[in-house]
Amino acid sequence: MRYFTKTIVCASLALLAHTGAQALPVEEVSYESLIGTRVDFSSLPEAGEFGRLLDGLVSAGGVQFGERFAGQELAVTKAPRPGEVAQDWFDDLSFGAPNASLTLLAGGEGANLGVFDYGDFDGKALAGIGPINGDGSDPFGLGAISGRFSNGQSALGFQVIEADGGNAVLRLYRADGSLIQALSLAPLADSFYAFARSGGVADIVGFSLYNADSYYGIAIDNLTYGGVTAVPEPATVLLLLAGLLTLGGATRRRPR
Repeated sequence: MRYFTKTIVCASLALLAHTGAQALPVEEVSYESLIGTRVDFSSLPEAGEFGRLLDGLVSAGGVQFGERFAGQELAVTKAPRPGEVAQDWFDDLSFGAPNASLTLLAGGEGANLGVFDYGDFDGKALAGIGPINGDGSDPFGLGAISGRFSNGQSALGFQVIEADGGNAVLRLYRADGSLIQALSLAPLADSFYAFARSGGVADIVGFSLYNADSYYGIAIDNLTYGGVTAVPEPATVLLLLAGLLTLGGATRRRPR
């Protein structure tokens, strides 16, 4: 009897914790739970052996891509190369805020975006081109990638390519340029990352992704946007919790 009551209490606490988590602006979810449109970048030009630079704004899968949004300040940050004294410089969009129209901007010539072929079937990925290092090293993958959807989405996810344990920041924006949440992705791995708005609010219109991932940088593939498969609403969770507590009370009152 005591064990059964303790089990109910533990389950209730877990449900309360889950309900509290629903209040977060953005939650990490499994990539497999995403539903909607997938962008595999197969429509981009052939990359060639060393990748290919892309100038201007780029469109793929109903999404427009550039370097940053008007109002964001393009700064640079540096990170050490593994096992070396040398540093690499990366695009940094930590400063400034997008303007109210969430206007997407391309980077300068040779410092915008690039397409990278990583060898898998239709394995094209989109990379940001970072600032030129003083030693002339390759800036491919060291730059920022920003994207704008035509309307609001409640979830998005993507595959990170060529990561080696560095870190990245993903910023999600509404149509008016206001920040929904800034998410830290660390340590980066060649894996899938996915995020959804609490309560299914469909107000993600833009995102910016920038990184400091060693001297290899990163690229992204299989960007998926839309929503997630159905999950219990907070009200449903509370009803379930109330039922469990009632059941627990009835169990305690039952005579031997």
